[in-house]
Amino acid sequence: MILEQHAPEGREEKPTKNASHQDTDSVQETTVSVLVVEDDTFALQNILTTLKRKGYAVEGYTTAPKALKVLETKQFQVIVSDVKLPVMDGLEFIGECQKREVRSKYIIVTGYADESSVIRALRLGVDDFLKKPYREGELLHAVGKAVKMHRLEEENRRYKERLQAENTILHRELNKRIAIETSGLVGTSQPLKKCLATADKVGKHSINALIRGESGTGKEVMAQYIRQNGARSTKPFVAVNCAALSPSLFESELFGYEKGAFTGATEARAGLFEAANGGIMFLDELTEIPLTLQAKLLRVVESQVVRRVGSAEARPIDVQILCSTNRNIAEAIEGGFLRLDLYHRLAAVEIVLPPLRERIEDFEALTAHFIALYEQQLGLQAVPIPPTIMNFLKEQPWEGNIRQLSNIMKRWCLFGEHSDGNDVAVWLSQTSLAESSLPENSLAGGSSAGGSKTSPKGVDSSLSASDAFLHGVFTKGTFEELNDIKERLIREVLKKYHGNKTKAAQHLGISYPGLLKMLKAMNGGNAEESLE
Repeated sequence: MILEQHAPEGREEKPTKNASHQDTDSVQETTVSVLVVEDDTFALQNILTTLKRKGYAVEGYTTAPKALKVLETKQFQVIVSDVKLPVMDGLEFIGECQKREVRSKYIIVTGYADESSVIRALRLGVDDFLKKPYREGELLHAVGKAVKMHRLEEENRRYKERLQAENTILHRELNKRIAIETSGLVGTSQPLKKCLATADKVGKHSINALIRGESGTGKEVMAQYIRQNGARSTKPFVAVNCAALSPSLFESELFGYEKGAFTGATEARAGLFEAANGGIMFLDELTEIPLTLQAKLLRVVESQVVRRVGSAEARPIDVQILCSTNRNIAEAIEGGFLRLDLYHRLAAVEIVLPPLRERIEDFEALTAHFIALYEQQLGLQAVPIPPTIMNFLKEQPWEGNIRQLSNIMKRWCLFGEHSDGNDVAVWLSQTSLAESSLPENSLAGGSSAGGSKTSPKGVDSSLSASDAFLHGVFTKGTFEELNDIKERLIREVLKKYHGNKTKAAQHLGISYPGLLKMLKAMNGGNAEESLE
């Protein structure tokens, strides 16, 4: 015989008016559903009546299989089950509920409770026991307590789910940031593939490595890639700009210090090595560390322990060290910028990043990547780069490498619409590339063998760097009739500003004296002659 009592669908039953708000036996919020499994029909009826009177939505069944059938489609906050049941006893029933991941609180009703049964019940996750015979108040108290426990667990579960969702979002944002940081690793060229293959092994096996390359090739980017794709992807990553560390602060910053170790040390502080414990330390511009301090760094690398300033205690660490430099290693060692023994400790593997000029086959993929990136960041749609400008860019030395290209593409997204698709000189001037996007003269004449900047041929040395750059673009003769383009541009800008040379110079991105010099060159030494 099946007895079933439950609240009418869509209706919430409230607890009795005399129920205390602090009473664990009362239902205070939405109606709570309770499933009762009891083979004694008289006892089942009494339980259902008692719980219904307190506002619970109740259903009762005399066998476990029938209750399990109901649990396929319904959820109950509390399940009350007798131990002695036909077909399947109460503990077997609860065990089956657990297998099906039924999120309920379980109360066992039994006429006897031996030690083995209690242990078995506890292992199954039974929350409470009622021993027959029990009073009505004991039943209500047990159910009320189970309801509160269920609510707390559900709140905790929802909180965890919310945290997990937020964590997922944060991870996505972190991955986006890392993707941005690893922008320089876009491409399929062989030099890049070789570097990435080496980096994958370094990350997988937690090997110390030295990353070399010209400025702007992405040395820290490569370090981030190793972290992201390596065995320590979830561990700390601490980047240190060695050039920015003063000798007096080197030890305290990297190794930490104890209270009273020096004036101002009012409390103990862990160093960067301890902060990176278990993860990766990235030492950017390793060769900028003074030799005396390199000896102290060597001891830490060899022993894998740190001693805070003012302490004799050795603190074990587990840190993978990645470092970088743009110096020639042989010259750095010979010149006293790098200890040979430290080099051998840190450079178990070397990763030499190729300059952009050796990755020209990646050029279009890189430009497409940066344009897509800045379109998203700036909320705009860039015009396509015409072949004339693309070819022009490919031919440049790119002394600033990936960083330089990134800046150029940002400016293209902002100002590319001003280009007519063919006039390179106009676009270069209107986007102020001369002032900030490129190293001085990088597009106009490059640099000398020693790395010093040189002015384009025929440019007055008194011109500013930006003036010299723009003048060089106009006079280098890379394209046909560049002088005519220069003159036409200047005439158009002066006409636009009704002869106001100050505004014209600002528009062209050059200084006022620089514009006057160009006007003199165009008009036989007379800067005031009308160009209209």
